Amino acid sequence: MSRRAPSRRQGERKAPILSTDLFKKWLKPIPTPHPGTSVFAERAGRRPLGLKTLEGLLANHFVGEQTILKAGGFRKAAQIVANSLPSAKKTQSGDLGELLATEYVNSETLFVVPIHKLRWKSDRQMAMHGNDVIGVDASVTPARVLKCECKSRARFSDDVAQEAAEGLDKHDGRPNPSTLAFITKRLYEENRDSEAKIFQDLQCAGTIAARNLTHMIFALSGNDPAKHLAEAPKSKHRGIKRENAAIVISDHSDFITAVYKTHGA
Repeated sequence: MSRRAPSRRQGERKAPILSTDLFKKWLKPIPTPHPGTSVFAERAGRRPLGLKTLEGLLANHFVGEQTILKAGGFRKAAQIVANSLPSAKKTQSGDLGELLATEYVNSETLFVVPIHKLRWKSDRQMAMHGNDVIGVDASVTPARVLKCECKSRARFSDDVAQEAAEGLDKHDGRPNPSTLAFITKRLYEENRDSEAKIFQDLQCAGTIAARNLTHMIFALSGNDPAKHLAEAPKSKHRGIKRENAAIVISDHSDFITAVYKTHGA
């Protein structure tokens, strides 16, 4: 995929910490013999930078800058943030994988993920239903669509890759209509009507042709998952493209603990 810096989206304030810090300053790409698979690892000595960046991104993904500002700033909103973050290890792992996948898509691809859907979790300990990450490239007509399945594992395996591929193939390989409706409603609520119309139109039968659809498996793992990702079954539906991406953190479990500890979770 081509890469670009994320653009400002209508109705959003400039974030205090740039997501590109993750992929330009904290992480570095590592070589892989598998085309279509991008793998990143930490730069030596950059863990503190990664944790600091993720501290801001956690608050933004789970609560949102507007809410924090209305609550009186980060210090006064600290309890809101802490009570929005999962404390169950499995949910922490899954939610962090989804957050990093969203940041990867917005920072390193032509697709844009329009909302941080973790803000709308009704129970912080439960994973959200629906597709993990949906993005669009509205710079072309018809819009190109990305459907991403995220997996966070201390040990990534063929079975995990198989599970992700099966998730991507649901709904004839297209995004879950419920997820598209969810995104549309949130965008209209934020008065981002032009973006909402794109997702509204995507819900019409036959709108998303296979040639305009890309599947992605995103991994946050303790081992290098490139081989497992590359060998994952391709879509059963002809014409759908596949891209893979991963972040390798050798001390996966300890890292997740450290990320959430920045907010006392």
